[in-house]
Amino acid sequence: MTKALALVLAVALAAIAVLHLYWGLGGFWPGHDEASLVDMVIGMPAGTPIPPLWACAVVALCLLVPAGGGLILSGALPNVFPRGLRWAPAAALWASAFVFLARGASTYVSPLAESARGTAFYELDRILYAPLCLALAAGLVGVGLMKPQTPKA
Repeated sequence: MTKALALVLAVALAAIAVLHLYWGLGGFWPGHDEASLVDMVIGMPAGTPIPPLWACAVVALCLLVPAGGGLILSGALPNVFPRGLRWAPAAALWASAFVFLARGASTYVSPLAESARGTAFYELDRILYAPLCLALAAGLVGVGLMKPQTPKA
């Protein structure tokens, strides 16, 4: 069960990472131009530029780190970290779970979310982005709490 959950999370996080790279390379989906993408994905005023490739790549990397951590903790991948750093995958997983929880919850409790009111992002955040972040946080916590299943000899 742990490996299956970790795999589902890894696929979801990798897909979101690829989407961020796509935007960094100039893609507009789900919009049709830069202005519509900013309106739907960033929630900033018209004329706000899309973040540069390096920023999108950093976000993509930050999404792939907990994916790998979950796969390692579940036993789906071996922990190849040196002995003194064997804790790194768990730390990455728990830190990412906290970030996703904070990101998801902030939509509903932070007055900062009100700054996007009137944009497509505002509605998408409430019905898609924030619930996805909360689901990812819950999945990461689940992987972190479950013990990997070892085959019986």
